[in-house]
Amino acid sequence: MKRFIAITLSLIIILSAISFNASASYGEINDEITETIYFEDGSYIVITLEETTYSRATNTKSGSKTYTYTNSDNEKQWSVTLNGTFTYTGSTATCTNATISKVIYDDAWKFTSATASKSGNKATGNITAKKYFLGIAIKTVNDSITLTCSATGTLS
Repeated sequence: MKRFIAITLSLIIILSAISFNASASYGEINDEITETIYFEDGSYIVITLEETTYSRATNTKSGSKTYTYTNSDNEKQWSVTLNGTFTYTGSTATCTNATISKVIYDDAWKFTSATASKSGNKATGNITAKKYFLGIAIKTVNDSITLTCSATGTLS
């Protein structure tokens, strides 16, 4: 009887130490790539690509590309994020949803335009941001953001 109790307790301890993760491929950040573009005035844009796999079973992938504009004093001014959802088959990919979101860090800046669209395997965002001083626009940044999915599900 003592041997049976010892074996049962050992099995319970071993099984409780094993962790199960049934949703490892759902909503998990798989990749983050960063690039920086510098301007003559010392300001720069940091571009961050994040990739999330929603379902391997349905070959659906979601990701975002964020542009963060920082001035020459290394102070964040604004940020814009293009989000895209894609399906892929191995021979083609299709963008099924595209949205854009924006954040202002310095109140002198305003977004005068921010739109998202989808076409084929691409999500595209177009923005215009302006910096104002005493009600007059003193700096304008126009940019286009593209998030593309390959036929095999690679975002770029």
